[in-house]
Amino acid sequence: MKKTSIALIIAGLASGSALAQSSVTVYGIVDTSIRYVSSDNAAGNSNIKVDNGAISNSRIGFKGSEDIGGGNAINFRLENGFNSNNGSMSSPGVLFNRQSWVGMSGSYGQFSVGRQQTPLFDLMADHFDPLTVGNYDSNSWLPAGATLVRNSNMLKYYGTFGGLSAGLSYAAGEVAGSLRTGSQISSSLQYTIGNLSFGGGAQQTVSATNSANKDTAYNLSVSYAMGAAKLFGGYYSIKDATGTTTAYFAADNSTASAGGIAGIQRDDNAFFLGSTYQLTPAWSLTGAGYYDKSKNVTVTGLGDLGDGTRYTLVGVAEYALSKRTQVYGTVDYNKAKNAASVELANGNQETGVSVGIRHIF
Repeated sequence: MKKTSIALIIAGLASGSALAQSSVTVYGIVDTSIRYVSSDNAAGNSNIKVDNGAISNSRIGFKGSEDIGGGNAINFRLENGFNSNNGSMSSPGVLFNRQSWVGMSGSYGQFSVGRQQTPLFDLMADHFDPLTVGNYDSNSWLPAGATLVRNSNMLKYYGTFGGLSAGLSYAAGEVAGSLRTGSQISSSLQYTIGNLSFGGGAQQTVSATNSANKDTAYNLSVSYAMGAAKLFGGYYSIKDATGTTTAYFAADNSTASAGGIAGIQRDDNAFFLGSTYQLTPAWSLTGAGYYDKSKNVTVTGLGDLGDGTRYTLVGVAEYALSKRTQVYGTVDYNKAKNAASVELANGNQETGVSVGIRHIF
């Protein structure tokens, strides 16, 4: 009896292996640069340092898919971010800080659960931010870097129907007795017709300590391809009462406090424009400008508030050595006025110049 059962189990496993087609891929990016910054502390002293790349965060990941029949598949992704200049994890103590999820896809789209990027971030990073999210803290603060772009405990749906794409996610705060505390909802819509694409999204993140305080972000964007060039533009609004927006906006060398003031809403209204141009098969150029008008900015950790403005101009030139390897140069200029001056190290302006190399595998 036991021998018969074991034989049937083995036969079933063998049959399943024959029907299922599965694949696992190891992938990643190693992006490293040498960067000059005109002001790297409150005294305005310059600095030269080896840094993570200007274009992409370095990462290594594993992704896989198994065909389970009927046009359906089981998918997973595990992705770790690291600092290529010193080998450290970008989030110490978190092995798969970027993504860690499993899901199912078919003609209906994809459902997934785990640590994931929000639909709003996907929309900006993959389609509408001219820089595809600049990697230096000083020039990635807007639009995607200005609010929480990844979350744990997330249920996510993404589907494409002709020219329309839609994303929706819910991340549980997992606070006993309160479904709202620490939770997040994010959404995106995009419609593409010919060379024109437009879209938008909304995202709300509730404080993990006080459910009365929330961070809400809205976006409207458009892009248009014209031969070798592609134009981008958009509007971004953030209303934050959780006290975290200052930390999102601050550069890594900023003198800003660790966050804003919980319970007092900071308002940011921002615009961005940019363009990419494929000069030759090997050369590509990118230019982008970001502008933000902010209210109720935390000037000091003592509760002082004020209004401010900040803008960033970025230029990038990339040369492809191969399909997988590029060398590049970047120039960026950041200017902050009034209360927003806490977001730059010397409280005024900062210029950065970098050269780097990126390899994709």
